[in-house]
Amino acid sequence: MRSLRTNLSCLAVLAGIAAVSIAAGGSAFAAKACSGGPVCGMKADGPKTYDSVCAAKADGTKVTHLGACVIFCQGFGPTLITAPLCGMDPLTHAKTTYSNNCAAENSRAIWIHDGPCKK
Repeated sequence: MRSLRTNLSCLAVLAGIAAVSIAAGGSAFAAKACSGGPVCGMKADGPKTYDSVCAAKADGTKVTHLGACVIFCQGFGPTLITAPLCGMDPLTHAKTTYSNNCAAENSRAIWIHDGPCKK
């Protein structure tokens, strides 16, 4: 009976050490994620580069990929088509009307058709 109590006590101590180790590892992972470098986040007004995952989450943004956002189509003469177009939002998969091709490209929308989306 005494050896059973000793074994159970040792098992409890080991379980406690394992729990503390896992908790410490989790916080180290969280700290690394907060200092992991720039990420690209997507909001309704388009992509934005954040310093870390934590900064993006604090702003209520969904992280789309690691690294800085690449902004397409800066609206220079021949690349800007000012007509509205219907595209699929990459985050919500909803049809969205974009004011021009640059707005759609910057949101990484998938082109559906020219003109506003039909209801």
